[in-house]
Parts: sequence; structure tokens; C-alpha cells
Amino acid sequence: MLRQVLICLLVSLASARLHHQLDPYGEEEEELDVNTILKALGTPLCMRKCIDPFIKTTSAIWNMKDVAGNSRTVCSSHSKALACLKADQFCDMKGVFKTASSSVHYMCDRKSLLFERMEACLKPVVDTIMQECDSTCHARSNLTAFSQNSNIKFAAQIGGNIFIVSDHLGPLCGSLACTLPCITKKLNDKCDLSGWLTLDVLMQPLDATAAIVEDLPVSLRDLLHQKIDKRCSFTLSTARLNRIRNGDFNAFY
Repeated sequence: MLRQVLICLLVSLASARLHHQLDPYGEEEEELDVNTILKALGTPLCMRKCIDPFIKTTSAIWNMKDVAGNSRTVCSSHSKALACLKADQFCDMKGVFKTASSSVHYMCDRKSLLFERMEACLKPVVDTIMQECDSTCHARSNLTAFSQNSNIKFAAQIGGNIFIVSDHLGPLCGSLACTLPCITKKLNDKCDLSGWLTLDVLMQPLDATAAIVEDLPVSLRDLLHQKIDKRCSFTLSTARLNRIRNGDFNAFY
């Protein structure tokens, strides 16, 4: 279950292809190592092979360049990843990737028409908004630091350890709690209702995970609440997520 929570956070923060980038001063930035994160979670090789092409297509989101224009490519790649996993019926029997990436399915399927109607307004502004929110909330730098953490690398080397991983979730959740309100407010200011639509999409994997957690036996649910960083506690509560969806961003804390 902690594995599913973290994969949801990873997808919500957006994944990236593995490569080095240069900062504005010409110095090489530290690399986001998605493969290490997936290995640290104990993600099987068959799943990594299926979802790796999808992760690479989301590089536009990570690089915050032409996000709106690349959405169709992301949608197509996501469908192929799901088909690949479905072909190997024993690879993802619990549907972890489908749940974790439910934002993409929701955007590409159920909300595609709404996003298409807003595309003309969103395309000139969405990259700048994402850059501004990342500058404030440090989502990319925190996710990169997480992937480069020596303990996370150790968890990856031993085939995955969700308890080690769970001890380092706090900064990611803090970034998510900052990023979602930032994007929502700034998009609404530029394109009416687009922020609420985006928030609705990004909340999908968190909603699904919280619902599963709340169906667990009380003893296991209590263990999860005790183990997970307090900054992540909102991810386990459907009541708090509903408040966030309705614009009460104090529910993050």
C-alpha cells in the first residue's frame, strides 16, 4: 500500500526521462533517477519495461515545455503502457500502475473534450505557470533529491523496501501540498475554471489510494498512519481530499 501511495505521488508530481540538464549558469544539474525510485519500490521488471516509454513521453511535463501541446502523445503512450501490462496478466495483478496513473486516463478519456476547449487559452500560459509554481514549491528538486538519496539507492539495490522509502516521503508531500493550490489558483486566473479541472484530474490517484486505505482493517490502517510522514497524512484521508478538491487547501495540513 505504501508502494501505491508513493507511485501516486510520483505520477502526480510528474515523471521524467533520465538525462542530465544544464542550469542557467552552465553547471550540470543532478539527475532525476526514475529507475531508482521504481526499483526502491520493488516494482517488477515486467512493469518497468511496460511503463518506461510512457515515463519518457512525460518529459515535456518535467521540462515544463509545451505541456499542452504534448498531451496527446502522453495519452497515446499511456494507453500503450496499459495494453502492455494487460498482455502480461501476472505483471500488475493489483492494477497499481492503472490506479497511480488514473489522472492520465481521466484527462485523456473523461475530460478530453473539456481540455480541448480550453487548449487555446492554456497553451500560451501553462508552461510559465508550472515554472512559477515549481520555483515556489520545489517539486522537481525535491523529487530529484529523493531519487539520489543514498537510502533510496540502497533500497533499490536490495530489490525494494517500502519502509525505507516511506521514511523519505515528507518533502515530496510538502511539495505536492504547495504545488496543487499554486497551479489551481494561477490557472483559474488565466483561464476560467481550468484550475479546478486540473485539480480534479490530479486528485484522481490520491482519491483512489485513500479509498483503498480506508477499506483496510483498522490495525493496518492505523499502522499506515503511524508510519507515514505527517506531511503525507492527507493522502490517506478521503475526507481531507474532498475538502482539498472543494478548494479548502488548509486540509493539506
